[in-house]
Amino acid sequence: MNSDYNILRINLTKREYNIEELSFDLIKEYIGGKGIGTKLLFDEIKPKVNPLGPDNKLIFVSGPLTGTFFPTSNRYGVLYKSPLTGTYAESYSGGGVVQKMRAAGYFVVIIEGISNDYIYLSISESKIEFKDASHLWGKDTLETYEYLKSKNRRDLDVLCIGPAGENLVLFANIQNNRHHSAGRCGPGAIMGSKKLKAIVFSGNKKPNLNKKPGFKELVKKILEKIHSMPHLYGSEGVYKLFGTPIIVDWTNELGCFPTRYFTAGYSEYATNFDARAIIKKILKKRTGCWNCPFTCGKYVEVESGPYKCALEGPEYETIAAFGGMCDIREIEAIAKLNEFCDRMGIDTITAGSICGLAIEAKRSGRIQELKNIDIDYNKPLQILKFLENIVYKKGIGKDFAKGTKFIAEKYYLNDIAMHVKGLDFAGYDPRAFRGFALSYGVSPEGATHLRSVFHGIEKDLPDYLSIKIKLNK
Repeated sequence: MNSDYNILRINLTKREYNIEELSFDLIKEYIGGKGIGTKLLFDEIKPKVNPLGPDNKLIFVSGPLTGTFFPTSNRYGVLYKSPLTGTYAESYSGGGVVQKMRAAGYFVVIIEGISNDYIYLSISESKIEFKDASHLWGKDTLETYEYLKSKNRRDLDVLCIGPAGENLVLFANIQNNRHHSAGRCGPGAIMGSKKLKAIVFSGNKKPNLNKKPGFKELVKKILEKIHSMPHLYGSEGVYKLFGTPIIVDWTNELGCFPTRYFTAGYSEYATNFDARAIIKKILKKRTGCWNCPFTCGKYVEVESGPYKCALEGPEYETIAAFGGMCDIREIEAIAKLNEFCDRMGIDTITAGSICGLAIEAKRSGRIQELKNIDIDYNKPLQILKFLENIVYKKGIGKDFAKGTKFIAEKYYLNDIAMHVKGLDFAGYDPRAFRGFALSYGVSPEGATHLRSVFHGIEKDLPDYLSIKIKLNK
């Protein structure tokens, strides 16, 4: 098919696939990849299916601008029934892998069934291949990515899972472009349940939209608009200089930075791990996603010592999860935990949150099984070990691998466990935002910060960031 809007449907059980063309009516009625993906999810997945069974599906979606030269057109979404919450779930990631999904000729890729053997998929313009992944099973995400990218082909990109997904940790994520994560609600566990280690996309197909004169003129105007706001997006702008970690300043000053598992809203150690600390202590170079003019990413390294690591990050949510909820006071330690989560393939928000819950439960003596386990605030190596036990389901880690809601119900911690519908709170104390708290309650996913972004609206985040930049000059 030559359409820009093809669905590739892959049945892992039968090792079969077929290609369908999205109807124009569907495209018109359900705008964007999220709308189309949600429609397909509700039409094709029955409400009571086992999230880790063969009838659940992973629906990878692009968008109408994805793969074009429209700026920031680099994100994919994945929709599914969550094994963590038991309900509708969506997760998104940037980087650039979706460009290769479109270059292979597909707007939507639907994965269904369960493979009998460990496999990865190779999806190109000309063929779909089911390849042996037994030699990859057990490797972390970076090892898997580098192995599958070993020939350094520019027309190829990879998304994959780590040991957490293989072991069905319910908050396992999907990684792409080394350090980008489709992180929340456990899509990695679904890939693991299907014995699917990775998907490799390759191709050189270009969206037809790129050829439209009107579209080229629109892109030109958008880029001009972006460059007209240098205080936000220019070489000295907030995103280029600081990225999302600048939000630490904002939330901490407002008293809604979730500290010590939400028992406080302010950290006196914030300057140890905020955006400036990253730049001063561990930044090696600035990075950005494919076709994105903002280049808000930060490649960092800790060159020696117990926190030796290298990664792109940490972003604000990871800093809030470990620097806030776990009260870790050094950016080097937070970076190390971030790298571990990326390699294992687990959501850093839930990872930090569930460790904070474990610390509170141990301190209050409410989980006897934690009595002889070393874990406490500002003990990063203890937290790292605890997360390793979760990933490999050792000891009580087997329970914590099932998520906060399970722990709260089994150990009678509902009065202190911070979640909505099984999804852990993000890095903003919702008690500071009435609209944001409401969005947590009514969102089908639970406590997702992506549903309404009310925290930015209620506290004038754009104006705040502009003022901070002016003050710093």
